[in-house]
Amino acid sequence: MDRTDTAPASAQFLSLTLWHPGCWVIDVSERVSVGLLGYGIYPRDDGRATTRHTLYGDDRATVEEGLAQIREHPDVYGASPMVDGYRRPGAPTPGNASREHLVEHDATTQISDAFTSRGFTYAAPCDTYGGRERWELFVTAGRDDVQRRLDEIRTTEEAEIDVESITPAARANPTDPLPIDRLSHRQREVFQLSRRRGYYRRPKAATASEPAAELGITTSTFHEHLHRAEEKLLDLSVDAS
Repeated sequence: MDRTDTAPASAQFLSLTLWHPGCWVIDVSERVSVGLLGYGIYPRDDGRATTRHTLYGDDRATVEEGLAQIREHPDVYGASPMVDGYRRPGAPTPGNASREHLVEHDATTQISDAFTSRGFTYAAPCDTYGGRERWELFVTAGRDDVQRRLDEIRTTEEAEIDVESITPAARANPTDPLPIDRLSHRQREVFQLSRRRGYYRRPKAATASEPAAELGITTSTFHEHLHRAEEKLLDLSVDAS
């Protein structure tokens, strides 16, 4: 037998954003300017599931408003608070304020099983804000097979999936050494897009006007968000707002 017929596919690291209908996490992030970090979903036979979430935002009042939206959502059965700072020591806390909760919710509205049943595994917590989920995943498959599996999920779950990158896992470094969790939603979006488009390369692969146009903001607004992001990341600013 040809050895190529039995050679295993290489592992891939994926970074993607997605939207799918009926998701309470996406609903909450659309209603309030908060983000939710989800650390895995634990379904039960009764159709319910429990997920640990870090709810984060720019201030405590916004986080409390987001928590109220979670508890009022029809697909959520309860949210039990955890001790603040439960995340492991040294792990950056997203936003300027955060709360940790175990959320009991309807498991049938989640899309996780569509990925895990097709061989995808989590590389990082699912980060949801602004009505989109941001996922980092590992999968052992060729690039064409990865795309086929994603197309199946798009069809069966009516999902919108935008792939930001597919990288061989042996060369991937999903842990960003920069404390990007300190950034606001917009600052993080501006900074990460700038990196992807080559704004920091020498010579530059993109001018400020290109990512600004992609985000639908002016160049001056782009620079304002980017400079604030750089101040936080380099710890140059006393005010972290």
